[in-house]
Amino acid sequence: MWQRLLDIQRRIAPEAIDELLKRFELLKRIEANQPIGRRTLAKKLELSERILRREVDRLQSLGLILIDKRGIAVSPAGIEVMEELSPYITTIDRRSDLARGLREKFGLKDFFIVRGDADGNPELQKELSKRMAEELQKMFFNGAVISVAGGSTMANVGNYLKPTEQELLFVPARGGLGEEVGNQANSIASRLAVATGSAHKVLYAPDNVGESVLESLKLEPAVKEVAKLNQASDFVIHGIGEAFTMARRRNVGQDVLEQLEQKGAVGETFGYYFDADGDILRKVKTIGLQLEDLESKQAVFAVAGGSSKKEAVRAYMKIAPKNTLLFIDETIAEYLLNS
Repeated sequence: MWQRLLDIQRRIAPEAIDELLKRFELLKRIEANQPIGRRTLAKKLELSERILRREVDRLQSLGLILIDKRGIAVSPAGIEVMEELSPYITTIDRRSDLARGLREKFGLKDFFIVRGDADGNPELQKELSKRMAEELQKMFFNGAVISVAGGSTMANVGNYLKPTEQELLFVPARGGLGEEVGNQANSIASRLAVATGSAHKVLYAPDNVGESVLESLKLEPAVKEVAKLNQASDFVIHGIGEAFTMARRRNVGQDVLEQLEQKGAVGETFGYYFDADGDILRKVKTIGLQLEDLESKQAVFAVAGGSSKKEAVRAYMKIAPKNTLLFIDETIAEYLLNS
């Protein structure tokens, strides 16, 4: 039905499609930041205040937004319209064509693409987190165990998950990786559990410790329990990072940085550093989920945004399990499809 309607609209009023996409995007931006002032919204959209005022006035007259002293927010009617329009927007948006092409080329479970380049754009990073949360929520079932890696995008997922009556368990996929506390897997597992009204476990096992300490930690009952849960978990959510950004963030030594550079490192995930061919160059010794554990999961949710990560994502495609759902922006999607 949607495709037939789109074909007719393209023949009769193609300009209406652009107008619809523009207003739908405006509603999405308002929803993500509400309540938000006109001036702030204009800056985020890179529009003049005069043009934005015209669009806002129109949406208000249609009853799709509410405006008060706190700012602009999407009205209940606006939320309803957005939900009803979503399948049509997916049909007319070029991102659906990109996702289809990527599925055919790489054979992964699915691709979810947000418009633009997420580098330096917090709004797109939030959108990636939101899309991941929405798809993850659809797959929850009673008794599901979810392994959670660290990272800022993962930390934002908790802002978009909703309470559920299903009994879930969130477990940290790795120990501490030198990230700030809020972006560590332990903290994120706790946040996602609170957001859904579920349970979580804590992994008391820091990375970058000596071999003897690591082996000793593996014998601890609490550590052994989380390790077993990670191996048996149903879902995994994790990020894909640019190798040297992640190495510096985790305070690796200069000698290691030089080794990674000499070997041509481009990407990192779960403490594994890999080159453009997907070959593992270095592995951080830790307790937790391993790359080889991913293939047994019902689904693996991987995310990366921004042109700076396009090489890392292309390399990851060579080691990604087929059960992966990849959340990326248009810049990365087009690079993957054309490279």
